[in-house]
Amino acid sequence: MSNPSTPAMPPMIAPQAPEVIYRLMDSTSEGLLAINEVIGQAQHEIRIFDVSAQSLRSRDFGHPARIETLKKILLADRNSRLRIALHETRGVESELARLVGLLVLFSNQISIHRTMGAARDAKDVMIIADQAHFWRKPYFEHLHSVLTLHDQAAAQPFVDRFEQIWESTEVAVTGSTVGL
Repeated sequence: MSNPSTPAMPPMIAPQAPEVIYRLMDSTSEGLLAINEVIGQAQHEIRIFDVSAQSLRSRDFGHPARIETLKKILLADRNSRLRIALHETRGVESELARLVGLLVLFSNQISIHRTMGAARDAKDVMIIADQAHFWRKPYFEHLHSVLTLHDQAAAQPFVDRFEQIWESTEVAVTGSTVGL
């Protein structure tokens, strides 16, 4: 029985999970927009696996707006992480000077590694935000790519793949200002 002098509490409504987004892209420009979407979802960690500094630059990781977005993510939480694994790290300092500058500022939150061993055979490219959002190219030389947002189950195999690759890497670029 309810007390007539006490207003009834509205029923609790559980927040709805965001709708899963899955999109195929056939061009570089669509891929760049998708990468922006993935990074825009990041709250805690961004994992990147790519071929080289040049390919990262072509994905706007040298652009001031991208660096500012990454900086905001890193500033929001000191436990936030940016991990980058590349096959070829030659040219990181020249191709991605702004990213290296961010590394200097956030050396405890950013890691840039070079692949070794079996990881050198990997041909796919991926950018993963947290545990549920990713953009990937099944083969680095093709234009086709895939965007998936808000789908932890679909992202998990790529998170696992990135971690396997990461296990076969070594530090390639440090946050030291020596030599810059």
